[in-house]
Amino acid sequence: MATTMKDWLPRFGILCRTSAVALIAGVYRRSSIKEINDQLVARPLQQQVLITLAVLGVLFALCVLAAQFGWIGMLLFWIAVIVLVN
Repeated sequence: MATTMKDWLPRFGILCRTSAVALIAGVYRRSSIKEINDQLVARPLQQQVLITLAVLGVLFALCVLAAQFGWIGMLLFWIAVIVLVN
């Protein structure tokens, strides 16, 4: 179990950080995803975790807000996320 967790946790963290970087790059269009990722990786691990959690937390809060408007709200939310990331 411990070995599985040691293998799984870093990959999950990288996946979350990549998602956060893509969302940040969608909002802040002046920099590319690679530049933002390099800036984030250069920070200490604690700041990386805080930035990633903050971005994904805001995304979750917006998702809960959109869910209050039913399937139309969720549809608009996902369309906005897709447009933002692309």
